[in-house]
Amino acid sequence: MAPDGHGRMLELVRSLPDQLESGLTEACRAGLGRPARFDNAVVAGMGGSGIGGDICRGLLFGESPVPLLVWRDYELPALVSRRTLFLAVSYSGETEETLAAFRAARRRAARIVCIATGGTLARLAQRYGYPMVPVPAGMPPRAALGHLFASIIVVLSRLGVCRSYAPDIREAARLLRRRAATLGKQAGLLAWALRGSLPVVYSSSRLLDCVANRWRCQLNENAKVMCHTNVLPELDHNEIIGIGRPGFLRSRAVLVTLLDSGTHPRTRRRVRHTLAVTAGGFRRVLPLRSRGRSALARVCWLIALGDLVSCELARLNRVDPMAIARIDALKRLMAGRR
Repeated sequence: MAPDGHGRMLELVRSLPDQLESGLTEACRAGLGRPARFDNAVVAGMGGSGIGGDICRGLLFGESPVPLLVWRDYELPALVSRRTLFLAVSYSGETEETLAAFRAARRRAARIVCIATGGTLARLAQRYGYPMVPVPAGMPPRAALGHLFASIIVVLSRLGVCRSYAPDIREAARLLRRRAATLGKQAGLLAWALRGSLPVVYSSSRLLDCVANRWRCQLNENAKVMCHTNVLPELDHNEIIGIGRPGFLRSRAVLVTLLDSGTHPRTRRRVRHTLAVTAGGFRRVLPLRSRGRSALARVCWLIALGDLVSCELARLNRVDPMAIARIDALKRLMAGRR
């Protein structure tokens, strides 16, 4: 029998299209002030609160002249200044790394926008007069991706960093609703293929790097399994030598390759030849292709698929996808001595 949390997590994962549209609406209503010219933009967020920034970074690589950095630490890099658009993203509003980065950005007079359900971050935003984009409470941060991502991309577009992605968000929501049955069936087959293995996820483009990262995090937290990720073409200059070694990995590792219509032709060729050169290095190879017209829709397709796989694998492993006992225990230990 599956743990009680399985149904709830599955419900949240399936709500991604609704979250995307809701996040778009709420972020468009927020009072942000006027657009400006920025030297750079920084999204500060940890775990589920940071993945939305990763998606934005992948989308903006080829579209925006303003560099976007996703920051996951306490101290900020030197590039943050008064000409930086700084987004502090913490679902709970209590993430200590993000709060520390927020305070550092305030000292440097950066243009700050906060995204949270409430907590300390929301109180600080109100105290100092920074714009606040609220997101709905009551779910694990990793399950609120649609709300968080849509809020981030809308803030970036409204303040002049990039174009509006509203049409792309609506396309993604339509696609996920229309093909929900297809996604569910494919996720079930993939979960069976990954059961009892070490999942390895390779990205074939910078657009999909965030997807590989999302698969890893969701398999970690929901299915309670380790997962390794890497990116092409970089892995062909190092990791290719170690594939299949130590020998016990050959019977345990299952490779998922993420492919996109925008993948560079030479990288597509690299994928084929890499698999040929490393034949026998994985128990099985599972090639996955994105679907959708816009880059955003294609990313959301593969993210939704990975989220569903993590839920189905949690069911097969008889673990509760909602529980994160080790993270909770570590937070208690960290809170004991600042």
